[in-house]
Amino acid sequence: MFSDSDDENDPIMGMPSPENKPTRAGAVPAMGMKPMQPQSAPGAPFGSLSGGMKKKVFSMADLSSAMDADSPVASPMAGAAKKKKKAPAPNPADDPYGIGVDSDDDDDDDDDTPVLSHTAGSVKGGMKKVMSNLDFGQLTSPMDFGGRGVQRPAMQQTPNILIVFDMDHTMVGDLVSLSDRDNIETNVPWSFWPEGVNMGLSPDFIIPYLQRGMLRPGLLELLTHLRAIGATIVVYTHSEEKWAAKVCEAMERVAGWQFIKHIFSRMDCKDGHPEFQARKSLEHVRNELRRLYDMHWPTEENTVMFDDDGNALPKSEASRLVKVASYDYWEPCQWDEVVNEPMMARNPPDLADMVRRSVVEWGIAPPSYGKKTTTHEDAKRDARWAAQLHQKRQILLSYNKVARLDRVMHDLHEAFRGDLSNVETLPEKIRVILGKSVQPQSRRRT
Repeated sequence: MFSDSDDENDPIMGMPSPENKPTRAGAVPAMGMKPMQPQSAPGAPFGSLSGGMKKKVFSMADLSSAMDADSPVASPMAGAAKKKKKAPAPNPADDPYGIGVDSDDDDDDDDDTPVLSHTAGSVKGGMKKVMSNLDFGQLTSPMDFGGRGVQRPAMQQTPNILIVFDMDHTMVGDLVSLSDRDNIETNVPWSFWPEGVNMGLSPDFIIPYLQRGMLRPGLLELLTHLRAIGATIVVYTHSEEKWAAKVCEAMERVAGWQFIKHIFSRMDCKDGHPEFQARKSLEHVRNELRRLYDMHWPTEENTVMFDDDGNALPKSEASRLVKVASYDYWEPCQWDEVVNEPMMARNPPDLADMVRRSVVEWGIAPPSYGKKTTTHEDAKRDARWAAQLHQKRQILLSYNKVARLDRVMHDLHEAFRGDLSNVETLPEKIRVILGKSVQPQSRRRT
């Protein structure tokens, strides 16, 4: 049930409500800022938790016990693997924070309705990559977001340094709740769509999430410095390309300038290149920059990559990778604001069934969702799902307070303010600096 990230260990991928910043005209949100009150408008701030959250701090033990593999809200991958005999069973180590519902509870072993794959982050073991025939719009030419209010800075002399940023859990937090909604709205060939309603989430929708905390603290200051020294920046994410482009445009509009030379997405990873020795390849990045932009100066020695996945690159390129702590800020996003039962009733039944099965397996809808008739056992499973889901959400939101204390980008900023005369040794120098900095606790096991 998981993605976003770009990490095999990517956590909480599906949260209902369903269920994925600093406000930039300059300032990072105050450390002690109060949770914003609930709003009904799309993209509006989500409210604080009810009863007892206040100053409670959840431990990893709380999260582990809440996500027990035997729980009815454990990863739906387990259920999917049992029903779909050809799918490999999930590795618990890959999914320590399953939030879905074990779809085996439905006792629907003969149901072969396909499910959508997540568009953010990594696709975990057992996730079906159906709908892969849909148009994901490969970006085969130089990046052009067409973003409003984004200024292209004057070209500066390049110091021959290529910076490669992972997106999910590195530049931004856990966007899976947003990407799931966007996925449902844009990657299903709906025959009916409500008039006057946007299909999919726009950068305008994503921007408030970034401003409330989804954008990693200190990122904009770091980007400003990298622009000043003339570094070339690309994004290399395991998210689907069209979704990644929306997030990147939103980041650029918050920043106020275009800083991304190119986006490398899921099909630039091992998904699209089985010959890769690891999920990502810096050699592929350099080859594409040479092909698309006639950039011949990037070499392995003047390239530095930042990723929360320490195994993203093969051993031959591992020296250029700086592993950063995972940034786990999370917010819910209502997936069925548009794609709801009245809307699906006006579309082909097979599309509606696919969406119903997908949201159940993702864990963002109760186990009995979509059933024409329900039993007493269904009601009990739904009640357990709702109770445990509430607990997961409390834990996830409690970690947002910790996420606001993140110092990774500030530390990187300091590193780049030092001597850059020897770019080849830069990754090791940065690792030393990060190693001396105490980082806030991540909600994920390391």
